[in-house]
Amino acid sequence: MPSTKKFFVPVALAFLFLFNSCGLWRDFTTYFNTYYNAKTLFDRLEEEILSQKKDPFEFRESSTQTGQTQSQPYQQQQYQQQQQQFQQPQFQQQQQFQNVQQTQTTQQFPSQRSSVPAMSMVQIKQELTRVIEKCSRILQFHKESSYVDDALFITGKSFYYQQEYASAQRKFLELASIQESSYHLENKLWLAKTYLQLRSFDEGLALIDEVKNDAIAAKKEKLLIDASITLIGFYLYREENRKAIDECNWLLGKIDDDEISALLSFQLGKINLKIGNEEEALNAFASVLKYSPTFEIEFESRIEHARLLKQLGRIDESEEKLVDLRDRGKFNTQMDRILVELGQVYYDKNQYEKAVKLFKEVDSTYKFNPTSGMASFKLGEIYERHYRDYDSSLKYYSKATSSFVERDIKTKANDRARNFDRYFSLKKTIADLNTQVIYIKQPEKFLRDSIDYDIAFKEFTEENRRKSEMLQANLQTQQVNIEQRQIPQQNPQLDLQNQTKRKEEVTLAMLISLGKVQKPSRPQISIDSLGTLLSQNYYNLGSHFFSEMDVPDSAYYYFKLILEEYPQKPNTPQTLFALGTYYETINEKQKADSLYKIIYEDYSKSGLYTEAGKKLGLIKEEVKKTVVATADPAEPLYIAAEERYYSKEFRDAIKAFREIYLNHPESSYAPKSIYYIGLIHEELKEYDSSAFYYGILSTKEYAATPLGKAVFAKYNEYKNEKDRIEREEQLKRDSENQKKLEEQKPLEHDSTKIKQKEVISPVEKDDIPIRKLRADSLKSKSDLKPESDSLKPKPDTLLKRTEQKFETDSLKQRTDSLKKKIF
Repeated sequence: MPSTKKFFVPVALAFLFLFNSCGLWRDFTTYFNTYYNAKTLFDRLEEEILSQKKDPFEFRESSTQTGQTQSQPYQQQQYQQQQQQFQQPQFQQQQQFQNVQQTQTTQQFPSQRSSVPAMSMVQIKQELTRVIEKCSRILQFHKESSYVDDALFITGKSFYYQQEYASAQRKFLELASIQESSYHLENKLWLAKTYLQLRSFDEGLALIDEVKNDAIAAKKEKLLIDASITLIGFYLYREENRKAIDECNWLLGKIDDDEISALLSFQLGKINLKIGNEEEALNAFASVLKYSPTFEIEFESRIEHARLLKQLGRIDESEEKLVDLRDRGKFNTQMDRILVELGQVYYDKNQYEKAVKLFKEVDSTYKFNPTSGMASFKLGEIYERHYRDYDSSLKYYSKATSSFVERDIKTKANDRARNFDRYFSLKKTIADLNTQVIYIKQPEKFLRDSIDYDIAFKEFTEENRRKSEMLQANLQTQQVNIEQRQIPQQNPQLDLQNQTKRKEEVTLAMLISLGKVQKPSRPQISIDSLGTLLSQNYYNLGSHFFSEMDVPDSAYYYFKLILEEYPQKPNTPQTLFALGTYYETINEKQKADSLYKIIYEDYSKSGLYTEAGKKLGLIKEEVKKTVVATADPAEPLYIAAEERYYSKEFRDAIKAFREIYLNHPESSYAPKSIYYIGLIHEELKEYDSSAFYYGILSTKEYAATPLGKAVFAKYNEYKNEKDRIEREEQLKRDSENQKKLEEQKPLEHDSTKIKQKEVISPVEKDDIPIRKLRADSLKSKSDLKPESDSLKPKPDTLLKRTEQKFETDSLKQRTDSLKKKIF
């Protein structure tokens, strides 16, 4: 009997353990079969998303981020990767900084990440779909496991990162219903973020306040930081900069994390700089160093501080800070930016040689960085304005236009390059005209130039023939040597002499082949006509210097040249007036008036006669009332309507936006107003009205606008699905009508024919024309006529109307479910 007990006890304990551990076994299999893979994949994707995020305070999630950002093309990334490979540290301290730089998650400055290729946002969204599918299996097949709340939370975040905010909201709300979930506070924060993205601002802001209070009570600093940064980003998105500043200062007083404190101080500097508080911004950038900033934040705060010092006129302090940055050795990876800022300081101090040296170093060393384009642009400015070397200036402006510098600098460089193209074109035309004048005055010069050209051209032709023969001979010799496997013997001294000789001859040939030497042509017009053309081109060149290149001294030179060399030409009045304008710019009114007087007295038939009289005060200028208008009269109306929307005065906002659309259809605010009307109706769950206005944006008039493109897919899906449902209902009605007719057929007499009911074919829904819509909206209710007796329903059709009403109600229910699905 004792032995039996000894056997029974272990068996019973084993069965009891197996019975109690079923939940553990279910969790174990769930974890390793599904959840582990989903969690690992999601963590990797979330890390990738955060690393690609340019600004941790960005409110709107970007859908255009890729591994190769628009501001950093592939060639630039490849070049930076090569630089990182070849830049070996010389000191252990530099190695430590490089290691820190590679391991830190750089949210605000992604260009400094490692050389591992980043995923595109399309790839990330595809992988997030895989995560959602894996978590859905847990929710569907493992409802009893303890990983349900984990799966809900990951699914909600995945939808959020995919910008499917409505789906994310459903998952977060489902998770919120689970009692005592470990994700309670985090889920509340993500639900608040989702509310804000869905424009439910009141609900989102209230939840964020709750999260902040709960995080303080639970002493969860990381959650508090995340909530507060979300709120700061929202304020910045709404351009409520003062509230953003207050929130930054509030958070600085609540946390002990020095790295986040440094980030907040840097953000305070940026916000203050944006709103013009330069002294506050300077102090904020300086305060970053009191904490423990990341490598990127430290550098950005230092360089912003130095740049702002220069902007405030403290240029020597700025130079001192930049020289310190350059000499530290810690920021070698950002040396191009340091040198550009230091070069700009030397440029402002008129130390042009130092500035040129630094800009050339950046231009040649960092070719694929945006700073190279900035350096080229600054070199173009220096050569244009200080050295007056227009050839070099055009060269560097042209380089800037093909660089990776920001668009504004590219546009300026392109404009200035065009100015120089015009300048060189006018100079060439003037030189050609002067050559023609010389040929008329000195015919022997034309003969001599023609003979020289013929000789040079014959030499050029002979050289080309000789090169062709030598090439063929070399090819034959190489073929023989290859066959005989012999290496030809060379005479180094003779080869050097031949190279020198060929170089001299090629130089002359190149002048002809490149068009530097053109065949002289005999003048075809008189010397007086050439003088007229020269006068006109000199005037164009002077005007170009005065208005486009901003070099009034050169303009003065050419205007004086016209008056001295070509005083009787047709453009003399224009030249006199232009010269008078020049004297006005240098505050020599007496000289200007003397020129205006010549025009007024001697050129009464000129178009400038009246303007010269006005300048002299001899002709009274008519005073016209001018109304100063804004660029777009709809702008103040739009701002007022938008304020009503944000104040939740939705009906008044709809009315105000509709007035803008109807009264200012050509304004750029018209499509924005239509979009807001549709958006308000969508928020009010008036989906038919919302689809109607989105449909207006999808018409030809607005389809090409950004807002038209944004709503096209949503509207098209809604329209197609609704049309499909209506077609199905119509087919159902047709079949029922046909069935009723077949049932009534046997009861009919042979001599009597009962008219069949006409089956109404589905009406094609054409888009309502815009003009008709505007006209219909302006009609008053008094214009509507009462129905006549003939239009009232007859008693024998009431039953059919009742049946159709039930069918319509069914259709309405299906349509409502469709709206909820799409919107």
